[in-house]
Amino acid sequence: MSAPLELPALTDDNEENENQRLKKRPSISIKMTIAISYALFFLLCVGITIWSFWTISVLEDKIKFLEITDNYLVEIQQARRFEKNYLLYGTNLDDALEHQANAKKILTGNSETIKKIMGEKNFQTKYDYMQRYHNQLLRLGNTEEAGSRDDLVPLLRKYGGEMVSFAEEFVKKERSSVSHMLKLAKRVPLYFISGLLVLIMIFVVYLTQNLMVTLNRFMEYTKRIGEGDFSPIVPAKKYKDEFTKLAEAFNTMIKELNHKHSILLESHKLRAIGTLVAGVAHELNNPLNNTLLTAEMLKEDLAVLSETEKIEMIDDMINETERSQVIVKGLLDFARESETSIKPLKIEKIVSEALRLVANQIKMAMVKLETDFDDNLPGIYGDEQLLMQVFVNLIINALDVLPPRGKVCVGIHKDKKTDFVVVEVKDNGPGIPEHIQSRIFEPFFTTKGEGKGTGLGLSVSKGIIRKLGGYIHLKRSSESGTVIMVSLPAVESPAEMMSKK
Repeated sequence: MSAPLELPALTDDNEENENQRLKKRPSISIKMTIAISYALFFLLCVGITIWSFWTISVLEDKIKFLEITDNYLVEIQQARRFEKNYLLYGTNLDDALEHQANAKKILTGNSETIKKIMGEKNFQTKYDYMQRYHNQLLRLGNTEEAGSRDDLVPLLRKYGGEMVSFAEEFVKKERSSVSHMLKLAKRVPLYFISGLLVLIMIFVVYLTQNLMVTLNRFMEYTKRIGEGDFSPIVPAKKYKDEFTKLAEAFNTMIKELNHKHSILLESHKLRAIGTLVAGVAHELNNPLNNTLLTAEMLKEDLAVLSETEKIEMIDDMINETERSQVIVKGLLDFARESETSIKPLKIEKIVSEALRLVANQIKMAMVKLETDFDDNLPGIYGDEQLLMQVFVNLIINALDVLPPRGKVCVGIHKDKKTDFVVVEVKDNGPGIPEHIQSRIFEPFFTTKGEGKGTGLGLSVSKGIIRKLGGYIHLKRSSESGTVIMVSLPAVESPAEMMSKK
């Protein structure tokens, strides 16, 4: 037979190992994730705010530059108008010099702002053009000779035109820059809000999914624990967070629950043993009485008995003693403590052994027993002692509610739809009232009188069957009787199981 498989049981060592594995992972807490995300959002907001202040500052300088340049151009254009009047009519040269002086005053009075926009080199070029134009105006006013005047006029027009065109070129360039920056200043907040909204949605979706996946996983843990699976929680992520402490607490709780569950199983087993002892004691009386009578007869007639008769009487005592050993061994096997061990089993053998254990209770209750086992039943994987405890408990429960001449029927068959092996325990007792049928598997719930039951039998049985991957439920209950059905997963055919032996 193949080596038995051990069900995962939470010991102090593997609980400590799993908790160490939980702790050794790098820490990325939810709190830190939220803090980093908010810090990034804050830095992004600070960055866009700084950019906005810088943009506004640059725009202020550019607008101020445009205002200064506009005033400068007005004065230059006035100077050139009076220059033309002087060249045509010989008048207004002082007005030209006055406006040129005003332009120079505007230029030098706002030199810092202009240099910030144009740069030092361009400012100097602009100032040089203006100074040359000023010098030509002064020379023009001091020249009376036509020939000399004819030489000055082209230079005057050249410097005046260069001075105006240079300023207008920068004005045009800065107006375009201001227009571009204004459009950008309008769009950037919209881009920022849209991007921020997308980032917030991504963060919320990530955080929500992370939390929901973890919460769903812990819901599965609680469901698994509720079904009797006390294997420890193992790391599911590559890092640890606040849920790690919860997982460690779960492992501690699982260890305690496993311990309490073991105590519960043993306490209920002790009650079943107490019930069985009454029947075993009655059954032991017969072989013990026979052994005692045979021994007394052998003692009294030892001298007159032939060797053959003596051997026959000794054989009788041996047989009765072996019979007693079988009875006691069955009870001890049922009562012995052992670790949960999963191995291939034949369900009909388990049920037959359970019926043999309760045979005396059936006789004393004067109840009729019927069995209905299908042929060629598939095998199962399970723990022999735990399954024995379940079926003994179900049969004793049925006996407790039956009057004399009642009937218990135990059947085993294969459910082809679900690929499960089904064991049904039927009785023709009074049934379970409908309003309490949903509570019969609750711990400490019982319909028996005081002192006759602990209310743990069906609850413990449900935990055992669920631990073995099966199901137990009330199939039906009415005035004509009750049917409890146990379903265990079939794993292979009997022939395949026998080939493993």
